[in-house]
Amino acid sequence: MSVLVALLGLGFGLLQMITRPEPAPGLLAFGQPEPAAATATTLNAAVTGPAVQLGPIANTGTAPQVDRPREITANARVLDSNYVVASGDTLGQIAARFNTTVERIQALNNLADPRALRIGTKLVIPPPL
Repeated sequence: MSVLVALLGLGFGLLQMITRPEPAPGLLAFGQPEPAAATATTLNAAVTGPAVQLGPIANTGTAPQVDRPREITANARVLDSNYVVASGDTLGQIAARFNTTVERIQALNNLADPRALRIGTKLVIPPPL
């Protein structure tokens, strides 16, 4: 019984794929050529309509959007360590001193345990909040 339902479903799916109309121009993905049939029907509909005289178009002051590739620029900064852990320092004290959070310091320096600081460890301190 389930095999019969599966075959019927497959048959109806194939039938829909074969008999479906061309996609509408608005549904095409960017960069795909528009099908010739859709272009012809659009032009015929425009030609058979009533003639309308258009007046001058007012300048709105905004330029039309132009599809052009965006420029990709590299903007990378190498973060140098700017703090050396001293005796008695904790991440909480360091975070308070630099107006940031312990979590941000941990994430930036790949510290698994905030309590396991060693004297002389160089830390990169994120910018203040």
